[in-house]
Amino acid sequence: MSAQPLTRETVTALVHDATAAPSLHNAQPWQFRCFLGSRTLHVRSDPQRAVPHTDPHGRALHLGCGAALMNLRVAAVHGGWYPGTRLLDIRSW
Repeated sequence: MSAQPLTRETVTALVHDATAAPSLHNAQPWQFRCFLGSRTLHVRSDPQRAVPHTDPHGRALHLGCGAALMNLRVAAVHGGWYPGTRLLDIRSW
């Protein structure tokens, strides 16, 4: 990412753009977690917002989270950032 500081206002705008992503039944099954000190945002699925009857294997949940991540990355680039993406170990949550 760029050297500019990550502020609450910037994070709010980035998450706002990310949540415009499509999801099954517009469930928006994702959560964002911000770490201002390390200038990182985490995106993870929110099982409470999943739609298990329509999506029993969680495929649409993963696709929706991926779409939110893609929107987040596009918004960051548009704002002058150079985002990096990596998968996190599930045990780190």
